[in-house]
Amino acid sequence: MRPRIENITTTTMKPIITSLTARSGRRLLYLCALGLVPVLTGCASFEGIAPHAKKIEAVSLAGTATPAEANDAWPQQAWWRAYGDPQLDKLMQQALADSPSLASAQARLERAQAAAGLAASSRQPQVNADISAAYGRQSENYLFPKPPLGIGGEYVSQGQAGINFGYDLDLWGKNAALIRAADAQVKAAEFDREAARLALTTAIARAYVQLASQYALQDVLSATQKQRGEIHKLIEQRVANGLDTKVEVKQAESNQAALRAEQEQLDTGIKVTRLQLAALAGEMPSAAGAIGRPAMKEVPFAVPHTLPLDLLSRRPELAAQRARIEAASGEAEAAKAEFYPNINLSALIGFQSIGLGELLSSGSQTSSIGPAIHLPIFDGGRLRANYRVKNADIDTAVAQYNQSVVSAAQDVAEQLTRAADLAREEQATQSSLDAAEEAYRLATLRYRGGLSPYLTVLTVESQVLAERRAMAALRERSEELRVALIRSLGGGFDDQSNQIPVTAASAAR
Repeated sequence: MRPRIENITTTTMKPIITSLTARSGRRLLYLCALGLVPVLTGCASFEGIAPHAKKIEAVSLAGTATPAEANDAWPQQAWWRAYGDPQLDKLMQQALADSPSLASAQARLERAQAAAGLAASSRQPQVNADISAAYGRQSENYLFPKPPLGIGGEYVSQGQAGINFGYDLDLWGKNAALIRAADAQVKAAEFDREAARLALTTAIARAYVQLASQYALQDVLSATQKQRGEIHKLIEQRVANGLDTKVEVKQAESNQAALRAEQEQLDTGIKVTRLQLAALAGEMPSAAGAIGRPAMKEVPFAVPHTLPLDLLSRRPELAAQRARIEAASGEAEAAKAEFYPNINLSALIGFQSIGLGELLSSGSQTSSIGPAIHLPIFDGGRLRANYRVKNADIDTAVAQYNQSVVSAAQDVAEQLTRAADLAREEQATQSSLDAAEEAYRLATLRYRGGLSPYLTVLTVESQVLAERRAMAALRERSEELRVALIRSLGGGFDDQSNQIPVTAASAAR
């Protein structure tokens, strides 16, 4: 008769379990850690490794454009509504809802959020259930003797069912640092989405301003065509009266034909701009035909007289770079924690038996508890190299941020300089246009009265057309400059909660 075989593991582990449960588990783990630190620090050290990049000094940007009531909220969110154009509002809404570029940015944000959730899970206990069963022949020359004393050489079933518990104590803050880094990456992804949103809205506004300018130029050409038609009638009358020749008639016809060709080119440009707007709004080309003439009301170009760097730093791409500095600092802290012992608490409770019929009997119960300690003693310089890489990442992130701040400050300063000069240029162009219009009126009167040749009328008309085009282009530049300055200042983006230091000190902790 074969003897009954109880769970060998339970019998073997009982003295160890009793010894561990008689003491405070946390006290034992801390004593182990404190005893191992001197050994560890003597073998692997992070001394001499630290980031070197420094925060850029804050400055103010003094503007010379038309002074306005300075406030920290300029420009406002949904800044395009100041134009009072329902069609523009609709295009913006469609773009923000349907644009593939924003969908891509949203997907990256959701990925960063999932990664943050994965990092946060490291601070929670891990509990797993394992069940296994097997059937096979036992070795005659291993654990069990041959029958009748054992089951060596016999075919038997084995089973195991248990619950495993694991918990990383994170005594040195490695997991906490990685969670901070992941949270910072989520912020960076959020700010990247805002940057994509700003880039999209300003691109639509620029295209819309271009469309409005094209229609304005179309008005200029239509007015010029009308004037040339009147002159053509006058020439025909003078030819009929013997005052002019067919030469003047052909010159007038040639000028009208050239203007019609230019109008056709402009019509093509309008169609292309409509297609661009439809694409930016996330629509198919067939939607371009529904885009009509812009009805943007004139908005005074006014900015705060002095723009502090705080306002400049609200650009979403700069906020994203600040968040990446924080992420790099967190990863550096985690790399620093690698120099210390990693201590995990693990436990097991369940059933083990040889013979599935005995698996759930009281004698098959098994349990264990204890620390798992990882000691980095000699690693061939891997830890120092990894820590040096993370500190270099901080230096890179800070340097990129500083360069972006300098570039942004230069960008805004250039826009303000252009804005200041544009007002004077517009005034001078308007004066020149007024003079040219008056000269054209006088030249036409003199030609009608036979006091001036047609060549004088053509010369003055060319000047009028050039000044009208210049004025239309100037107004387009003014609106484009406004949109560019709005983008340079973040388009109303503001995140006061994201006060992340741009220094390397935090990574040296």
